Parts: sequence; C-alpha cells; structure tokens
Amino acid sequence: MLTQEQLQNGFRIGEWEIVPQRRLIRRGDEEITPEPKVWGVLMSLAARNGGVVTRDELVDEVWGGRATADEPINRCISQLRKHFGDSRPYRYILPMTGAGYLLKEPVSLPDTDKDTANTGDKLIPARSSRRTIGILSFTLVVAAAVVAVALFPGNGDDGSIESIVVLPFENLSGNPNDQYLTSGFRDEFAQTLKQIDKLQVKTGRQTHADLSSQEIGDSFGVDTVLRGNVQRSGDELKVFYEVTRSSNGEIVAANGITDTVQHVFELQERLARRLREDLFGESAQQLVSASRSSNFQAYDNYLKGNYIFERRTARNLKEAIARFEKTIELDPGFGPAYLQLATATALLPAYLGADVVESNRRAIDIVEQGIAVDDGIEAAAGAVFGFVYHSQKEWTKSELAYRNATRANIVDANAFNWYSRMLASVGRLDRALEEALKAWQLDQDNAVINSRVAMTYFWLGDAENAQRFFERANRRGASGTTHLLGQALFLASVDDIDVARDIAAQAASGAGMSRDSIDAVLSGIEDPEQAGQALETVNKAVAENQLPPQVEVVARTLLGDLDGAMQIASRLTAPGEVFEMDLLWIPQFKALRQHPQYLMLMRDLGISEYWDLNGCRFVETNVVCNPD
Repeated sequence: MLTQEQLQNGFRIGEWEIVPQRRLIRRGDEEITPEPKVWGVLMSLAARNGGVVTRDELVDEVWGGRATADEPINRCISQLRKHFGDSRPYRYILPMTGAGYLLKEPVSLPDTDKDTANTGDKLIPARSSRRTIGILSFTLVVAAAVVAVALFPGNGDDGSIESIVVLPFENLSGNPNDQYLTSGFRDEFAQTLKQIDKLQVKTGRQTHADLSSQEIGDSFGVDTVLRGNVQRSGDELKVFYEVTRSSNGEIVAANGITDTVQHVFELQERLARRLREDLFGESAQQLVSASRSSNFQAYDNYLKGNYIFERRTARNLKEAIARFEKTIELDPGFGPAYLQLATATALLPAYLGADVVESNRRAIDIVEQGIAVDDGIEAAAGAVFGFVYHSQKEWTKSELAYRNATRANIVDANAFNWYSRMLASVGRLDRALEEALKAWQLDQDNAVINSRVAMTYFWLGDAENAQRFFERANRRGASGTTHLLGQALFLASVDDIDVARDIAAQAASGAGMSRDSIDAVLSGIEDPEQAGQALETVNKAVAENQLPPQVEVVARTLLGDLDGAMQIASRLTAPGEVFEMDLLWIPQFKALRQHPQYLMLMRDLGISEYWDLNGCRFVETNVVCNPD
C-alpha cells in the first residue's frame, strides 16, 4: 500500500496527472479541482494502487469515522468518475459488489519502483492539530484557574459582536460514549446566547476542526466563532471554550472549568454564565433557566436522548424515546423532556410505520402534560401542534401553530423547516423558501434543512442555488428517498443524465427494486417509445411491493400515466401522508396538475379551503396568493 508521503510528490493515473499539493487533477491544459471529500476518496483509492478500498475504510479515512450513509460515498464516486470522464464500461474506478471500489488504472509514481512502493506502511490520514491546541489551551486555562480575555477590536468600529456560530465541542477523551456531552454544551451555550437581544446565533453540527475561524465565519456568515472541548476522565469533567473573530482569528474570550460529571447541568450553566459575562458583561441572574432538571440522572438521560434524536434513524428514534421517558420518570417537572418526547412520538409513523392517528393523539397528550408542569415550553410546543395539524390536513391551524413556534423567544430550526414543508404542501413555494432559509440560517450543517432549501430553489427554477444546496446537503450526509428523488430530477433537468440515473437508482433500490428494472423505467422516461414497457416494470414492482409511493407517483407521472399517478395521489386523503405532498408542486408534475381530478383532490385535502381563507387562487398550474 502506498504511503501518503509517497503520494504527496504527485503521481499519474492513466492519462491524468494528480498534484496533491494543489489538490489538482490535470490532463494537458485541462485542470480540475475536486471538492475535499471527492479528493479524499481519490487519495484512498490511489493508496491501494489497484487494491480494494471498502466503504468502511472510506468512512474512516475521508469522513473521520463519523457514521455516514451510502449516498455521500456514492456521490463522491460519481463525481470522481465525472472528473475522469469515466463512463460504462468503467476505465478508472471499478465497483466491487459487496466490497467497495478499486482503481483499474495503475498509480505511477515519479522515479519510484512501483513494486517497492507497494510495500509501504499503511496510509494514515493527516490529522488536524486542533486537538493538541485544545489540550494545550485547556492546560493553560486550568493553570491560571480562570482566564477571561478582554474584547479585541474586530470588524466593527467598536468591536461589537453581532453574530456567532456555536460549534459542537470536541471530545478529547476519545470515548464515543461521551460524545453526547459535546452536543449538550453546544446546545446550552446556544440557548444562553439566544437570550441576547439583536445577537444572531447559529449552530453547527460538525466541529469543522480542519477549517480556520475565517473559513467557518465565511461559511456561516458570522463575525465570531465559538469552539470548545470536553475531556472526561472517570468522574472528572474538564471543559474549555474559546471565541474568536472570524475576520482575523483573534481571541475574543476564553474560559475553562473543572467539575464532576454528576454536576454536568450546573457546570453547563456556570460556564454559559461566564461566556455571557465575558462577551457582554451581563449579570448571571439573567441566565437562570426555569426549564432545568435538578436531577443528574434525569438530565444525563435527556442529554443522551437529544444526541441520539439528532441522528435520526428508526433505531435511534426508539432509543431516544426511551431516554426521554426515563427523564420524565426521574423528573416529572422537566418540561423540555416532554417537548422532545412529543416530537419523537409524532415522527413514529414516518420512521417506524406506527399508526398515524394514535401517534398524533399521544404526541398532543404528551406536550399538553409538559405545558401543564412547565409553561416555559408553550411557545416552542407550537411546532408539535403544527406538525400534527399538518398530518390532519388542518392547514390554517397548522400555520397558526407554526407561527407561534417561530415567534418564540428561543426557537429551534426544525420549527421553520416544518413550517416550510406545510407551506410547500399547499403550493406556496415562495413562502416555503423564505421559511426554509430561516431554518438554514439557524442550522447550516443540518442535512435535511440543506436538502429542503435545495429542493425549494429547484421548484422555483433557481438552478444555481439548487445545485449549491444539493451539494451542501450531500456533504452533510443527506440520503432520504425524497432527497434522492429531488436531486435526480434536478440533475435530469440540467442534462446531467448519467449521475441522475445513478441517484434515481439509489432511491428505488432501497425498496429492493433491481438495477435492471430501474434502468428500464429510466429508459422509458427518456424515450417515450419505451414508456409502455417501463409501465409494465412499474406495475410488476408495485405488485411485488418494491416501489415506495413517492417513487411510484414520480415514475407514473413522468411516464405519462397520469390516471395512475392521480390514483396514488388520492391516497393522500388518508390520515398522515403516504408521500410528502410538496411533490405535487414540482415542475415535472405540471401535467398532473392539469388532470381533471386535481382540483377535486385539492378540495378533498382541505387545500382549497385554505386558499380561500388566505387570499390564494389556483392559476393554470400554480398557486398565487395576495401579499401577507
């Protein structure tokens, strides 16, 4: 296996010259600079020099060992093939079924005997020095007992702070079981800072340890960056934070504290109090939260539940619910646990196929119990009510609930995201984009929110921004069926057919549909003469329960089977959503919106009534509303 040092001097793959020091792929006068993750995949493949690199190895080497869905890897492979001009039969990158990928063309090193090179040590990806810097910084802080650095002049004439991004704290102990603590400190600091008038607070879901403060500031559009680290040794917990200006990297504030893990909730509040005092000199009395558990075991379960819930899978959802239920059992007066439990319960139908009516009823019961013991969560609880009313097609009630949630003093990005979905479901795409962008401003690392913004831009015909946000969503691990379908349709609309086919295949193959069947359907969409055969394939896949409703309605619409597509769409009148209703408003569904039964469906779904109440009307195939 080739070492990183051997590769850093440059190498060739077939007719392509690879220049690692410039992150460049070159052939003659043609030069390409791949994005970082795509480059990482290339370097992992090159290190094996014809040997197989598994998906697990790619996750370790390119994604730093973070749990990563298949789709980001697939996208990087597709992008790399596109850079090399590599199409079937592949010349450069070969898939190894069930194993991974390999380079078919040999790696050629300058002035190096290849056979000797292949005996090199195992490739070890370069590691950021952020961990070392963090440990040294913390040591200095503890040695000084308490360090608070005065404000430095920055972008503004008076050095004021107008915006900040709070990143997850780095886990210096290396124990993945302590990872939930890093997100807990991020959330506590963000909630504290959101109480500051006129301060724009954003949160990140990644540490971005490989980026400078300026790069992070540019990415999030903020003037300061808050980073920190947590180190647990037995029951001892050491925490350090540092705030830097994104313009010049100067330290605005730094502080640290040591305590036992049993006092984690007190430690969070004390350190958050110091942060606010360091930055704004305000009294700690303003920081006391009415919604805080005084029970360590309860709060520990709550933090773990939040961490698991943020990484939403069917399995994680069940575990998060158990954690929130345990929190309430240990501390029945802790309102935020009820709010999170209600939210998770409302999502059970989508992730685990639970009964929609029963899940909605239970979600409302839980959140009402929470408000009864802690009225501090009442405004934020509007997101749960809005979600349930959306599921029940009570559109006006849903919108009112979301407006309450999004106007709360402290609001979660998810409330804006769900509000965006509700608006898109009734055809108000321009307003849906506004709310999606508000969600993105608060949580720019969220894969689901980046996907939502991308698809809304696509619906509105803004291809440049749609592509930018699809790429952002992919880099953050977006992999759901709706995301894949939306991206495939977008790529097809800009004539990137090969990649569109690959992504559409991923969306359908998750349900067990074979690649041959997928290719037959896609061929029918591209060639009307093959549409009849493609519809037979669709019918067979449906009979064998291999086609999710959202894939079926897209396939039938694009193949011209509008009556069949309308039959699928009519299933939306049942409780919940058989597929996400905003699909009905995508540009490719214009023919379906011209179907004679379409407006009757809008009436049955209660959307026509919403239009009437909100000054909206259906014009040709789109919704036009009076200004709010």
